[in-house]
Amino acid sequence: MRVALKIAYDGAAFFGHQRQPDRRTVEGECLAALRAGKILQDPRQSFFRSASRTDRGVSAVGNVVAFDSPLRADALVGVFNDHAEQVWAWAYSDVPPDFHPRHATERWYRYHLDANLAVDSLRKVGALFQGEHDFRSFTSDPPAGRFALNRLDVGDDGDMILVDVRAGSFRRGMVRRIVEAMVAYAEGDVSLDMVRTALEGKRYDFGVAPPKPLFLMDVTYGFPFHVLRKRKALDEWRALQSDATLRLRWLHSLADAASV
Repeated sequence: MRVALKIAYDGAAFFGHQRQPDRRTVEGECLAALRAGKILQDPRQSFFRSASRTDRGVSAVGNVVAFDSPLRADALVGVFNDHAEQVWAWAYSDVPPDFHPRHATERWYRYHLDANLAVDSLRKVGALFQGEHDFRSFTSDPPAGRFALNRLDVGDDGDMILVDVRAGSFRRGMVRRIVEAMVAYAEGDVSLDMVRTALEGKRYDFGVAPPKPLFLMDVTYGFPFHVLRKRKALDEWRALQSDATLRLRWLHSLADAASV
């Protein structure tokens, strides 16, 4: 049977998400845990796939991996968590045999800004990115036509400014480049017209925001996942809280995501 797991991890602990022969990666750790638990041996035969290959330093609360398993989804979660290090599965679902996690309804990223910026200014420039535009200035991928961003919201939780970005898929580095352009506008370094022109297709390099404050919050499909107890999720991750503020934001985000 085929199963899907929602996983959380600290991006700082890995050399990116995609498996590499000589580096510790998120996919590599997942496969090592599944092999140790005798869930799979050959990732190709088990059709192991990930929803999003987060960049090096980017963390996740709700990324998704899927694979063929001899165990039911509810039974293998414990096996996975017993063997995985610094990756934790907190929700699961049985899925159809042809399920591919990249074919998602929506992906939700959250960027944490620990800065003294005007929220109103960030919202003003953020509104320009919603809808369909030419995002060639906001990705390192080659131009590939117009792209649709579902939503961009800016909130303030009292300690940090939260930039939430949602789309069916994202191109490489897109959220971090969008955030950097928003910060540049809020600090008075670029104008709204410069951002508008860039979204019309003119090349402009706004820079790239650091990866550490970026989290893949969730990947959604047309079906629900079964969520483990939130208390257990918080207990599992408390041992990893060596760096204060950002990790606390992560715990709060994990609790929020698990309550949906």
